[in-house]
Amino acid sequence: MNNLLFFGTTNYGINLSESDKLKFKELSTKFNIFVITYGEKKVYIKHDDVAIQYFKKPKILLLQYIYFYLLNYNFVKNFCNDNKVAIISCKDPIAAFIPVLIKKFSKYEIKLIIEQHGDYLNLLLNQRKFRSNLLIKILSKIISNFTYKNCDLIRGVEHTYTNSVAKKYNKKFITFPAWVDYSIFTKRDSERKNLLFVGNIIPRKGVLFLIRQFHEFSKNSNYKEKLLIVGDEQNPSYAMECKKYILENDIKNVEFLGRKDSFELAKLYSSSKLLLMASSFEGLPRVLIESGLCGMPSLATDIQGINEPFGSDGGTLLYELNNHNEFKNKLKMFFQEDNIQKDLGKKALDLSVKLAGKNSFVENWEEAVNILYE
Repeated sequence: MNNLLFFGTTNYGINLSESDKLKFKELSTKFNIFVITYGEKKVYIKHDDVAIQYFKKPKILLLQYIYFYLLNYNFVKNFCNDNKVAIISCKDPIAAFIPVLIKKFSKYEIKLIIEQHGDYLNLLLNQRKFRSNLLIKILSKIISNFTYKNCDLIRGVEHTYTNSVAKKYNKKFITFPAWVDYSIFTKRDSERKNLLFVGNIIPRKGVLFLIRQFHEFSKNSNYKEKLLIVGDEQNPSYAMECKKYILENDIKNVEFLGRKDSFELAKLYSSSKLLLMASSFEGLPRVLIESGLCGMPSLATDIQGINEPFGSDGGTLLYELNNHNEFKNKLKMFFQEDNIQKDLGKKALDLSVKLAGKNSFVENWEEAVNILYE
């Protein structure tokens, strides 16, 4: 079996979730799995199906990136050598910087994959707040250009953008979704009520837009059920702006639930009528696959990563980004026609099963490795 290293600041935690355990268990049937990531302290732990090297996470955001992505060359090189790593999969093009240096300037031979979750630079600058976005943008472009030129394969979650990047750098590519726990996210027979948003509370996700339009829709149609908002408040000032609007307009049917684990999310997906999204940038949203596995349809922006495959192949009503009239008209149509609700729910389920069925993740990784060595 190939020794495969996942390199990037994915938050697995010292104690793995049941979902992460299942993911690594599936992958371990075909690979020996290693991970280098951040944790609460620097420690190396051999879990049942994966060995993880955790680095202690600095408190300052910029130092997190510099320390992990730029200053660990010798450690990562020695780790790969000691564990006979054959393939490194990097979370993004910035994470690939040290692996590319190892590939180019050491005697150690590796195959290098860069994961492509949509327009990375726009995602980064719209989700993270830096003091100098211009400097971060310039450095990110320089590093990304360097790493893309020297990788062996691009692994995307969405075809159109991944294809354009692969063509630009003349690289092989493959697309398949991120891991989704098909054992937790499953359709339950329960009464459905309320609307649902799941995601980080940040401007890119358009949470304030959803609150405003839902409030207007509720007033005009006398809709009494709630909009439930689930997710981390990663941008405190934006979260405060959302809550201020709710307070100033005396809105009673919008509720912030905070972060929920996978089991709680699955219950919410199976007991809510419709998932709402207002994102301006996405890769291939895992939330649409998770909700689809629970038979839950969605109303989302007509943007790259959502319109294909969700809008075309199942489960999602689309509206133009920031078009409040179209949003409310689609929402009204959803509630007026029972057949639409049933049809969308079935299509969402069928598509999500196709994208994230049992063993599909490891089978996709096998195909990626075959492409690497063909």
